[in-house]
Formats: sequence, structure tokens, C-alpha cells
Amino acid sequence: MLKCQEFNVTVRKAKREDMVQVYKLIKALAEYEKLEHQVCIDDKILQEDGFDKETPAFTCIVAELSDGHIVGYALYYYSYSTWVGRSILLEDLYVQPAYRRNGIGKQLFMAVAKIAHNASIRRMDLHVLSWNPAVDFYKSLGANDLTKTENWHFFRMDHNCLNRLFS
Repeated sequence: MLKCQEFNVTVRKAKREDMVQVYKLIKALAEYEKLEHQVCIDDKILQEDGFDKETPAFTCIVAELSDGHIVGYALYYYSYSTWVGRSILLEDLYVQPAYRRNGIGKQLFMAVAKIAHNASIRRMDLHVLSWNPAVDFYKSLGANDLTKTENWHFFRMDHNCLNRLFS
């Protein structure tokens, strides 16, 4: 476990009961990104998808204060690249504003990166909004912006789009 001495933060794998607090952080991240209207899940769905299935849909790492308050999280899942093999997609990395710039985000990121490294994962992907200051954070850790370097675009087909395909 990693510790941030200033706040006595422990970075650890999330438990089922943490999803109530993680869900609040997910909503805070969506609000920060001005996309709160897109959040269609709740803590019960997180508990089910991450802990109640034979094959969980995601894994979550949390940054917890000594009083049990979770101030940040990193949520990732395994994916596969036909070019390089097993991959991880870091879906979210979020730290509450009052706790930022104290190394907590880096600890969360490094915890996921270490999991990837130790499991011989060949690639870790993530996406971030272009205006988010986290772009510089990820670049400082060596992340490559594929939009600029390889001209890749990230596309999405939402629930409504999928439904239209079969209507």
C-alpha cells in the first residue's frame, strides 16, 4: 500500500461497500466535466458490475484517508488489442479538488500502472477531455496523445444509437 504522509492516504483496491463513496466521486467528476447528465448508473449498479458477477466488469483503486473517507479513485478494466495483446483501459482517475496537487492522483495512476506492469500488460490506454489540465499530467508521465501523434479518433455509439441500429 502506498501512503501520502501529508494526508495519511492509503491507496488500495476498492471493496464492494466503497462503491457508495466512489459513486459520489463519479458524479463529482461528471459535474467537473460538465457531463453530469450522462451518468445513468448508481452505486448499486457499481456494486453489481464490479463485485457481484463471476467476471467483474471493472476494478477500482481508491485513495482513502485514515477516517475512511475516500478522496479519489481510479477505475479500469481489461481490454484486448489485436496488435499488442492484453491491455488496460483507465476509464476514470479522479481526486477531490481539496486533495489535488499532493501526489494522490499520481499514486492512483502508478498503482494501476504497476498492476499492468506486473501482469505483463502490453498497453494502458486512457482518454481525457482536451481542456482538462490532466492532459499535462498524463504527458508528464510519458503518455502519448494518439489524436496528434497517430491521428486516431475515439468514437462512441451510445444506447440510443445502438437501439436505432435494430429498430
